[in-house]
Amino acid sequence: MRNTLLIRRYAKAFLEFAIKNDMAEQGLADLELLTGTLKQNRQLRNILSQPFISKDKKESIIKRIFEDKLSANTLKFIMLMLDKNRTNIIPLVVEAYRDMYYEYKNIAMVTITTAVKIDEDTQNRLLYCVKDKINGTVQIVNKVDQEIIGGFVVNYLDYQYDESIRTKLRNLQSIFSDNLYVKGY
Repeated sequence: MRNTLLIRRYAKAFLEFAIKNDMAEQGLADLELLTGTLKQNRQLRNILSQPFISKDKKESIIKRIFEDKLSANTLKFIMLMLDKNRTNIIPLVVEAYRDMYYEYKNIAMVTITTAVKIDEDTQNRLLYCVKDKINGTVQIVNKVDQEIIGGFVVNYLDYQYDESIRTKLRNLQSIFSDNLYVKGY
């Protein structure tokens, strides 16, 4: 079960601490490195999730791996999460931290999904769909999904502008699946 309130509290507390200590960007980079390592290393994830492995052993492993790669403050934050048995929500806390950091820095994350990789000029032209909704700096994430067949999908926060061939075909299918023939005349 996702405890969203708990996740947001950890992320907010670390962001406030990072801003106060002028390390918000460094904190994001550190947390991204940590989650990237956890995603790539299944054995490390398993060790951290096992209840029969002591907290001291887990702390020792994390220190050995990340001591020279993460800032001291980020390492303390991770140790706090280990101490509170919250290692299972670290990736979710990083997600929430990233969102809060972008909001703090006034960075708008816009995801453009296309069937093939597109160049930067095309990405910028596709932003017209959400241009009036964006305040601040825009950071574009281009996802390639061949299942949309063609066209594009632009996502910004809760707004979605879908001009994909897949969606158009689904809409046509639903129109043609309705039987408009009325018997009796």
